[in-house]
Order: sequence, then C-alpha cells, then structure tokens
Amino acid sequence: MEKKKLDKNIEANLFSANTATVTATLNALKEKGNNAYLPLLFDLLNSNPETEIEEGIIFILYNLKIKDAVPVLVEALQNPKYLPIRKKLTTACWENGLDYKNYLPVFVDLVINENWETGFEAFTVIENMENFPEQDILDIATEKIRQGLIKANEQQKYFLHEILTLIR
Repeated sequence: MEKKKLDKNIEANLFSANTATVTATLNALKEKGNNAYLPLLFDLLNSNPETEIEEGIIFILYNLKIKDAVPVLVEALQNPKYLPIRKKLTTACWENGLDYKNYLPVFVDLVINENWETGFEAFTVIENMENFPEQDILDIATEKIRQGLIKANEQQKYFLHEILTLIR
C-alpha cells in the first residue's frame, strides 16, 4: 500500500453486495492500495462481513509495511466506533511489525481498560517494541500504569508490572 488518493470505483466495490467483487477489490488493494483505504477497510471489517472478506481485510492489516499506516491504525484503536473490532486491530498492530513506540500510552490504556484478550494483544505490541519512545512519552505511560494498578485485576497487574520492567 502506498500514499495516493481514493479511487471511487474501488470504494464502491469494497461495499458491493457481490462477495467476488469485494474479494477481487481486496486483492487489488494488496498490490496497489494506500493508507486512504484503511478507514474503509475498518468500516467493512466492522460490518461483520462474510468470512472470506474478513480474512482478506485481516491479511492486508497484518501485512502493512508503510509507516504512515501507524497513526491511522492507532486512531482507529481509540475510536469507539471500532470497539467491536478493537481486538482485531490491536492484533494487526503486532502482526504487521510497524513501529508503535510513540503510541505506547495508547497500548497501556488498552491493557488497563479492555478485556483480557485485547489487553493481551496490546501487551504483545509493547513487548515486541524494538525501541521505546522518548522519556516524556515513557513518563506518560508510567503514570498511566501507576494509576491503572489501583483498580487492576490480577492479569492486568501482571501485564502492567511486566511493562514497567520492559520500559525501565
């Protein structure tokens, strides 16, 4: 995927009632899509599509390799509209291996506020970070962890303590 404008035909085809049309469009996006299509993919995934379509979207998200996709994915993680697919989006963040270090506090929030499965996926994103952010971002994350530990259950406490160990 690269940075370009939306093609209205592709947009229409993504939301076609014909599964073959949607699948063919997803395959085309694998080859020459761009970040502008990500919100459309999130909307389509959020619509509870057929398995074949869902798998095509997940494949694209898991294989993203453009740095510009990072803020788009993080924004979607924070958008209540995408709560039903938050776990899938979080999983995509660690699967695609992009650099989310500057968004460490967002993933800490997911560990603290989401269900166990989504929290685990967010923890995995943090655990797989090759580098950690600047000190000011670490300080924000550390304060979130301190506050989160007050109400955390045992699983969350484990993850939060592990994150503190990683970032110190």
